[in-house]
Amino acid sequence: MKDIFNRIMEIDIKSLFSEEKKRKGIAKYAEILQAFPKVDVREDRGFQKKFNGFYRVRRNVEWQKIYYSTMQQGKTVPLDFEKALRDFYNLTGRVEASFVSKLIHTLDNNAPILDAFVLQNLGKKMPLCQGERKIEGAVRIYSEIAQWYRLALLNNAIQTKITEFDLCFPEYSWFSRTKKLDFLLWQMRE
Repeated sequence: MKDIFNRIMEIDIKSLFSEEKKRKGIAKYAEILQAFPKVDVREDRGFQKKFNGFYRVRRNVEWQKIYYSTMQQGKTVPLDFEKALRDFYNLTGRVEASFVSKLIHTLDNNAPILDAFVLQNLGKKMPLCQGERKIEGAVRIYSEIAQWYRLALLNNAIQTKITEFDLCFPEYSWFSRTKKLDFLLWQMRE
């Protein structure tokens, strides 16, 4: 864990997000969060297009119907990572840990995202098994990542980097601390 903290501390936030494409990515994320509570995500193609573009959703229409229906339902029915992962598996036959984590994060911005870059930076790997064993492994990995975020966000050095993020991007200071740390991890890909 110390190694990843050291790598995060070496980040120059201004230069990390100096590319126009990366700044646009932050703005797209803000648009998604601002639109989410106001629209029915099952029906709003504009929201879906932004979400699909930002999170690189490249699945067919049927898959997306299930995904956005689950997301909309999560606005009124409590939904956690494991329940959403199992429900999604039962509806699609696929264990979609990364996309489910993004759905959960959209519902609760303090929930971490599990994706290839976070896994890489934290030295984790998704299990190569299938079905129930893959679900159990994904739930375990997600729990470990959530625990890492909780500890990391208590670290003074990480808090300093989050403050730097806020100073560089005051218009996005309302983002959750979890997402700010996620942006840093996401940009640290090799």
